[in-house]
Amino acid sequence: MYNNYRILIFSILTIFVFLDISIAQIKMKKKKRKQNIEVIENKVFNEKDWNTNTNIIPSGDPKAKKGGMITMLGGEEYPTTFRSIGKGSRNQINSLLDAIQYETLLSFDYERLEWSPNLATHWKISPDSMTYWFKINENAKFADGQSVTSDDVIATFKLLIDKGHDDPNVASYYNDLFEIPVAESKYIVRITAKKKDWRTFRSAAQFTVMPARYLSKVDGAGYLEKYDFSFMPGSGPYEFDRDNSKKGNEGYIIMKRRDDWWAKNNPANIGLYNFDQIKFIFIEDENQQVISFFNDDYDIYPWSRAQWWVERFNDEKYEQIANGWVQKIKVFNFLPKGPSGIVFNTKKEPFDNVKIRKAFTYMFDVDKLNKRLFFNEYVRLNTYFYGTPYANPRNPIISFSPDEALKLFSEAGWTRKQGEKWLTNDNGDIFEFEFLTDPSGPRIYTTFQEDLKNIGIKMNFKQVDGSAKFSKTMKKEYEVTAQGWTGGFFPSPEGLMHSKYADEVEVTNITSMAYPELDLLLGQYNAEWDAKKRIPIAHQIDSIAFHSFHYAMGWTSPYGARMLYWNKFGMPESGVTYIGDWRTPLSHWWIEPLKESKLINAQLDNSALPKEKENIDFWNRMKKQY
Repeated sequence: MYNNYRILIFSILTIFVFLDISIAQIKMKKKKRKQNIEVIENKVFNEKDWNTNTNIIPSGDPKAKKGGMITMLGGEEYPTTFRSIGKGSRNQINSLLDAIQYETLLSFDYERLEWSPNLATHWKISPDSMTYWFKINENAKFADGQSVTSDDVIATFKLLIDKGHDDPNVASYYNDLFEIPVAESKYIVRITAKKKDWRTFRSAAQFTVMPARYLSKVDGAGYLEKYDFSFMPGSGPYEFDRDNSKKGNEGYIIMKRRDDWWAKNNPANIGLYNFDQIKFIFIEDENQQVISFFNDDYDIYPWSRAQWWVERFNDEKYEQIANGWVQKIKVFNFLPKGPSGIVFNTKKEPFDNVKIRKAFTYMFDVDKLNKRLFFNEYVRLNTYFYGTPYANPRNPIISFSPDEALKLFSEAGWTRKQGEKWLTNDNGDIFEFEFLTDPSGPRIYTTFQEDLKNIGIKMNFKQVDGSAKFSKTMKKEYEVTAQGWTGGFFPSPEGLMHSKYADEVEVTNITSMAYPELDLLLGQYNAEWDAKKRIPIAHQIDSIAFHSFHYAMGWTSPYGARMLYWNKFGMPESGVTYIGDWRTPLSHWWIEPLKESKLINAQLDNSALPKEKENIDFWNRMKKQY
């Protein structure tokens, strides 16, 4: 009995000794593994050889207060999916939900035109500009507490190029640009480009990173199914509040702020992402949207229609506006707008003559249209790069002038003989042309037609449906039409202007623009990686293109957004993001307790609050610099 007891004790002691040894060995292995990782990291990463940016100027207000909920109209219908890739994902709400949950390797400072750290602290570009390295911040973590590593970048890229997610444009875009990224260490990832272009680096630096341990369990098709209405953990400031959200009709989406967000104390994020919760609601009927807003069912109502802004949303129609409970705001920020207006097919006479095109520009009375149709809410474009520092500030504004137009028509060989109704050339041909339009066109361009008739030019509408109109435009099967393009902060003008596309169809160079000096400048622009140094080149490009009058420039809104909002918010006085649209409040505003209290009291006793400035100009600092 005693011997058995001794054996038992000895066995237990032996187990403990073995466990101690095993634990010690595990600790040693972990320590060695960590040391090996550090050796690898240090071997690959030599800080002096890498780029970073420590001169961060916060765009948020340090006085911003955390807390509360902001409710915003998310759209007309509850999203058909939460995914940002695949069928049904091309909605503003999808990209926004992604943007506040997932982060990119780098951020871009749009005021100073500089890259700055985000998930990555440092970056490096090879001498031939074909290979990029990113050093991921070792403190960066997803919402589940796991570190962001090179593997996550690789897994995200593999998802993007996986054709199984049924988004061929995304798959081909990234597959055409990059080789599959390579992990040089746990926190250093190498991305090799297939094209030498600064836009390629931008694409590498700014795709959102998702966690590999979730992506490794699904292929492209599996991603479609599993993440239709759910999210993988992100590394960003917000996460989906599934328990308090409601799917479907009369549904809503609630995002909750992460108290454990790894980057909340970074200098760049001071005063940002202040709301504890962001709630998106969906209301299909436009009139019901208005009713719900003025019933205080949601806080911010982005609005674009000029007529309603001027004629409906005013003191006479709504006591909430008259009393200052609801404020109106126009945010003047750098919101890029592409070129738009009347365009000429320069492969067809007489529109191959620059004097003719310039004369038509003098006859396009944008001011009259702005007054008649748009309630003086817009301005005439005079650049291909509106809303960016790349727009040439010296391009003139062309004002309506029949006298100048007739002078140019005469120089081009078109005059009106005494007693005649129409301009004619030396052959006796009257000046007559077709204006290709969709059903909405005559409402706008009848004024242009009448003005041309007054000086002796016969314009005939050729009306087709919208899809046919666009198809004919892209095939260059038109004489004159109207066309507009979206714009980006970093213009990519080559497609619109390079001579190599002049004789091609299904390209954005729909006017067949072709100038050797422009081609040269476009090459210089594409080769320049420094965003600041591209500005003077872009100004020259913009000037040549504008003065060629391939477009009789139309109109645009001079602001990033028009919004109605309940008067309880604080906001920065300057330096908000370049995108001054409806997304800015989510990242930069906050609930100001004193204003909220005053609003409640004013509603209770039916008293008025002071009205705030309607026009908020956040871009003066940038305009001074560039």
